[in-house]
Amino acid sequence: MTNSKATVVADADAFESSLSSAPDQATHRSDFVETIAEIVVVVALAGELVAMFGNVISRSLFNTSLLWSLEIGELALVVMTFIGGAIAYPRNEHMALHAFIDRLPRRWHAAIAAFACWQVFAMAIVGGWLAWEMMLSRWGEQTPYLGISAIWFAAPMISGMAMLAYFAARRAFAQAVRLAIITGVLTACAIGGLLLLSPMLGPELREYALPATFAVFALQLLLGVPIGFVLLMATLLYLHTSHAIPLSVVPINMQSGISSFVMLSIPFFILAGYVMTEGGLSRKLTDFVISLVGRFRGGMLQVIVVSMYIMSGISGSKVADVAAVGTTMKNVMRRERYDPGETAAVLATCAVMGETVPPSIAMLVLASVTSLSIGSLFVAGLLPAAVIALCLMLLIYVRSRGRPGVPKKHSMREIVSAGLDAIPAMVAPVILIGGIVGGVATPTEVSSTAVIYALLLSVVVYRSLTGQRLWRVMVSTAAQAGMVLFITSTASTFSWSLTIAKMPQKIAAMFTTLHGSATLFMIATIVTLVVMGALLEGLPALLIFGPLLLPMAAQFGIDPIQYGIVMIIAMGLGAFSPPIGVGMFVTCSICDTTMENASRHMIPYLIVVTIGLLLVAFVPWFSLVAPRMLNMI
Repeated sequence: MTNSKATVVADADAFESSLSSAPDQATHRSDFVETIAEIVVVVALAGELVAMFGNVISRSLFNTSLLWSLEIGELALVVMTFIGGAIAYPRNEHMALHAFIDRLPRRWHAAIAAFACWQVFAMAIVGGWLAWEMMLSRWGEQTPYLGISAIWFAAPMISGMAMLAYFAARRAFAQAVRLAIITGVLTACAIGGLLLLSPMLGPELREYALPATFAVFALQLLLGVPIGFVLLMATLLYLHTSHAIPLSVVPINMQSGISSFVMLSIPFFILAGYVMTEGGLSRKLTDFVISLVGRFRGGMLQVIVVSMYIMSGISGSKVADVAAVGTTMKNVMRRERYDPGETAAVLATCAVMGETVPPSIAMLVLASVTSLSIGSLFVAGLLPAAVIALCLMLLIYVRSRGRPGVPKKHSMREIVSAGLDAIPAMVAPVILIGGIVGGVATPTEVSSTAVIYALLLSVVVYRSLTGQRLWRVMVSTAAQAGMVLFITSTASTFSWSLTIAKMPQKIAAMFTTLHGSATLFMIATIVTLVVMGALLEGLPALLIFGPLLLPMAAQFGIDPIQYGIVMIIAMGLGAFSPPIGVGMFVTCSICDTTMENASRHMIPYLIVVTIGLLLVAFVPWFSLVAPRMLNMI
């Protein structure tokens, strides 16, 4: 017991030193175009923060809202979606499926990579042209409060698409020049042939437009094209070959896909998590977690579970949570002689558990595209996540029997001391969750307040966040938020095109074979979301199938809130499941292990999470008891 305090500090130092490097993982040497783009997105992020927090102050002190702040926020959101989404591409923030490519001969990889780049280039050129036409059509429009021209809301899409074309061409020519030219010519010929043949298609052939679109969609995924661009290319392909709707509606739908007021909070949730990590606030939480659960069998694995639950309640982004906690614990786990595959397995299953811990980007996105209340979703997700976390901790306890090493024990005095130090950091998730659930303010206002609180502690009180580090945090936030928003924008557009293709009616006809069985409907939903969550990186699956399936839940007597929680967990299970879940690849990369090693260790953890998912699916009490106690449903 005499050296337990030193142990806590040592473990926390390792934990925090890795956390502080999380935003830097995506950094690289930017060229002039990227630097200009980074300045633009940081200004947009700062402007949105000032506008939204200014509205909070105005409402609190003067009982009046700054109506113009919404227009500032919307403009900032468009900038981050398209320019932030563009700079996320060279930073490798965009998610893509690499399981198929990795199993192909290595000599093919360069050609496939160049071909994928030209696909993005072509998509960006077409998207930019359509955005230009949209801007011309809105030339005379002005916003109601600030009176600024509507073209300012179209210009970021044009600029972002131009940057994407530049970045894609630059990446293609990073391969051998001859290879880049050959793949570029082949791509141009394929697109040119499509443009020439499309007007010749008769009505009988246009009926095959949707199956052909899905075939190209699957091919693009297998070739490693990032999912956000695959969704946009599939939309353009279907609308062009089916002649159902003019392509000019695509940029309009892309903007409307992110027009929900809830979407304004996504950059703030990500920024709050980064500021707490970089500013040292997560160090306080880490100290407390290690002192609390380090005493149990499998102590460091237990720390991962608890830390992921807490971090999920701060950043809202599962990839950010996995990067922060995983990078942190990697060295600690090695020192304690844990198998890296076991670490990756626990980290991935905890990410699935954390999908319903508020604030969750998956919850925000689902609420933005459906009629579900974000406050009700936040409350409903807490208990299911806690139950799954407890089950994981129990499994870790059982599996750690006979493992070498002595659990680290800490005195009550050390625990209390660590808890008192963690109180300022714990206030941030209280602000985030309590403010929204309590109805004190909107998610955007609450998240902006949490960011300001974290900045005050990090910059003014602790003085641990320098100007240079704050700039890197802002850039990383804008890039990651841009990736999420860009996927939201393109997935919403793809979902809309499926509606044009009468896909909801076709799905409804398929579910009529279930004969009104809620059990079969729930099982079909889980299987669909798990498979699509693995193929589509999670969020796009939720964006596509959420609006399609959620209206059917009531027909089977299922509460929409419970159904939404089931969809989110199933989506997360797919995204973090081997062998093709994108989240699983991220986790294995962070833990320096192979997919095969992690998969072998993950089997019992997947079984536990699946059992937890089935409990949530078939025992409504887990999801609905908390919202009912608070009279939210």
